[in-house]
Order: sequence, then structure tokens, then C-alpha cells
Amino acid sequence: MNVLSAKHERIVNVPKAYLWKRISDFKNVGTLLPPPIIDEVKCNSNDIGSLRYLKLGEKQKYPGEIIERLEAIYDQSFFVYSIVDTSCLPVRNYIAKIALKEISQKKTEASISSNWIDKSSSSEEMKKMFESLYELMFLNSERQYTEISNNGS
Repeated sequence: MNVLSAKHERIVNVPKAYLWKRISDFKNVGTLLPPPIIDEVKCNSNDIGSLRYLKLGEKQKYPGEIIERLEAIYDQSFFVYSIVDTSCLPVRNYIAKIALKEISQKKTEASISSNWIDKSSSSEEMKKMFESLYELMFLNSERQYTEISNNGS
């Protein structure tokens, strides 16, 4: 059994409340990772135990369906989700934790870490893919916050 992990940490240039709102909006992850990453999201709630069905775009290396479950939310700072069942990704038992800490009014220390059992022949490939995906979530949060801020002024 080959258990791997990925981790991405950095200061995200948005208020913690904004980043928390975006990260914890489980059913609307498609706004953080729009096509061509995620083509479709089906989810009815942001409650613990909720399932979301993601359809990865055909342009992705691993197109197809992923089913994720919201495992835990705590203190507007910690968020945990997992991949359940089988998925189009060559991983099993994937679980991820997101932790946020306010640094200033417009800066948040953010960390996403995950663990999984690898089913592929190139274990480093999945690590790089997940870490790139986590960075994209942070970048999109910053871009979207800047757009909102500029439209409000």
C-alpha cells in the first residue's frame, strides 16, 4: 500500500471571512474551479455528510465522476472532505483538510493537506496535480475577490 500526501500553504490576499465563505460553500465548488476543471457539480447542501458529485472536464487527464463527502467543519477555520466510492482519479481513501488563520484584515494563512492511497504508476504525478489544484483554488479566490472589490468601488 502506497500512502501519499500533498500539502500547499501560503498567504492568500483576501480576508479570512471571504476565503472561508468560498471554501466552505461545498455545493458551489464549481465557482472556485470552473470549467474546464469541473464541468458540473451536483450537491444539495453544505451540511456535514453531504455528497457532491463532480464531473471533471474532458480536457482533464482524468475525466469523469468524483463523489466527495463533507466530513467536518469547525470554527470557520477547519474544513474536511473526502472522496467516497470509486472515482475517475487513480486514488482511493482520499481525505483533505483545509485550515485558515487570519493574518490581517486582507490576508489569510491558508493550508490544504491531503492523504490518499495511490493506484497509479506515477505517484509523484498525483501529488503535483493536487498541489496545483490547491494553488488554483487560492488564485481563483484572490482573482474573484479583486473583481468584487473593484466593481464595488
